[in-house]
Amino acid sequence: MSKLNSMFYSFYLFAGTFKNEAEAQEFTFEQWEPEPSPEASDSVYEAWEDRNPTWRLKQELGFYMDSDFVELATDPVYISSLIKNADEKSIFNKLSLSNYSHYIIVSTDSIYGDLRTTSNEEHIREPESTASLIFLGKFNNEM
Repeated sequence: MSKLNSMFYSFYLFAGTFKNEAEAQEFTFEQWEPEPSPEASDSVYEAWEDRNPTWRLKQELGFYMDSDFVELATDPVYISSLIKNADEKSIFNKLSLSNYSHYIIVSTDSIYGDLRTTSNEEHIREPESTASLIFLGKFNNEM
């Protein structure tokens, strides 16, 4: 979901420390097992569908999410360029970012429901830090 710097959008920002890029991608993006062969029975295929995809980010955050609006980044300068509001950019630039290897940018449009509630209401809580991620805030709030 690479955005042009001239296009600003509202997003949540998380930071984490991963051993390498592969581990960060495995956490951040949906993971799929190989699809069963065409000869597989309907029950085998249905079981595969039930198990796939796995998505640790979605699981930890506890939201229904659209994976098309999630981006993995390593460059704080790039992230800063996505922030339109000068006050928010200042807040971001004051964060202690050296302890993290990767940043996960989640567009607010990505989150469309709360997995932790049975309510019919849409997004009813703000994201928070998890076992693997530190929540750094919401940026471009006015959008």
